[in-house]
Amino acid sequence: MRAHQPVMVDDVIKYLNPQPGHIYIDATCGTGNHSYFILRKTSGRCTLICIDKDPRAIMRARSYLKEFSENVIFVRDGFENILEIVKNLKIDIPSGILFDLGFSYEQISNGSAGFGFRQDGPLDMRFDPETGISARDVVNNFSVDKLAELLKKYGELKNSLRIARLICEERKRRKFETTRHLSDFIATCGISGKGIHPATRVFQAIRIYVNNELENLSAGLNSAAKILMQGGRIVVISYHSLEDRIVKNFMRKTHNLKILTKKPIVPDEYEKKTNPSSRSAKMRAAEVIS
Repeated sequence: MRAHQPVMVDDVIKYLNPQPGHIYIDATCGTGNHSYFILRKTSGRCTLICIDKDPRAIMRARSYLKEFSENVIFVRDGFENILEIVKNLKIDIPSGILFDLGFSYEQISNGSAGFGFRQDGPLDMRFDPETGISARDVVNNFSVDKLAELLKKYGELKNSLRIARLICEERKRRKFETTRHLSDFIATCGISGKGIHPATRVFQAIRIYVNNELENLSAGLNSAAKILMQGGRIVVISYHSLEDRIVKNFMRKTHNLKILTKKPIVPDEYEKKTNPSSRSAKMRAAEVIS
């Protein structure tokens, strides 16, 4: 298995500006790739809090960051609870928070988690496999109207009602149990896309709903603005328009933030070519001013 390549590392370090002796939060730790570069930039002399809901990600990050183990605190939780996390840790005021809202290669390629449609596995899609409803529950039990609503809202699919009806007809014949069954079926539904697999937006919509992603993002961002010291930085990498819109509006409307990126930073052509998962990435950064 190839290793995950972190997105826009140089830009992340530039705008987060990690310094020795300070505290930073990687709110979406994943495999720990961005965390590694934050720690390396400070020669391992900062404190880094690594947050992730996925126990599989925490395990991978522990291994990857073992050389910095004395400086890393791992927390299995969601960043929507960041106020409570910081309070419980009884730490000093953090100087920066990174939100990378994408998926690691390890997450997508792990069929057992059910995030991707190129590897067969159980239809799950939960970041925390022990809580909430699964993707299987959604596609097999939701009404046509409810399914169409979430496909339109979170997948931005114009033909969401037709797709929902087709899914509901198919599940009468055979319940959806695996990612392959769902993705293969969606490929027959006549969804057009600009160079993307027909199932991409359907999987995106279901995953966002199952994990309450957009609401949690808003909660996490608002909490971040409250816990950072003056001069502290918030850096966010988003991967689709729904996320980016939330981040942009948050930075514009939060009174104690100064926007550092007038326009979103995007990967250069070399990075897009060598790391295809970065193609849709947009990075925004802001600084706490009071």
